[in-house]
Amino acid sequence: MASRSDIGTSAPTTDRPAFLRQGYTIIPGLMSDELLMQARESCEPWLMAFDARSIDGGTVRSRYRKGLLAVTRLFDDLYMHPLLLDLATRVFKQEGYILGGASIRNVAPREAARAMHMDDVIFAEEQPRNNPCMINVLIALDDFTAETGATHVVPRSHLWDREIDQRCAYMTADMRPGSAIVLHGRVWHRNGDNTSDQERKALSFTYRTRKLRKAGSSDVVEGLPEKLERIVQGVA
Repeated sequence: MASRSDIGTSAPTTDRPAFLRQGYTIIPGLMSDELLMQARESCEPWLMAFDARSIDGGTVRSRYRKGLLAVTRLFDDLYMHPLLLDLATRVFKQEGYILGGASIRNVAPREAARAMHMDDVIFAEEQPRNNPCMINVLIALDDFTAETGATHVVPRSHLWDREIDQRCAYMTADMRPGSAIVLHGRVWHRNGDNTSDQERKALSFTYRTRKLRKAGSSDVVEGLPEKLERIVQGVA
């Protein structure tokens, strides 16, 4: 497995050309300290256990919860955060966008890295290569470090017309809790090995081109703020 490389980090930006050039951007402190504390406390009863692969070849008990739009209103303001909506508007331009599903994923102590992958694989033929069908927002609820299994990203890999290379050089997204990394739908990424004794949780959600409206959030939700309801329905 390749080690962490020196191929660079991204400065915080919602500039479309820069995002499309690098394939990702990191936004420090996107989630407030108050909301971060609420999220950590509230998510515990939501999470469902499943068996994940451990770094020693066995299994480890990890936790996950999808469909958060139907579970809680806690993150509504994040889905409508001006920085994220500005980036979505710039990326999808005239096409418009919808909010996809939201989830929380925990990477357990001793949990192994996933395979390098891209999120746009299902819709890859729908758009030109540098015009993503989706962007994925990952917000750290715990420290993202090399030891806790922080996200590995391969900058500019969304521009490559070749098979995913599991041994390629990557950047480790070191982030403090509350910070976010936004990923181009075709950029290669994965979680790293969690070699620590600490859990590593993240909130994730997507914005997708409005052309994929039927593939957006399948959650049936009542009582959304009007602006968020319009984003979910693709009429924002």
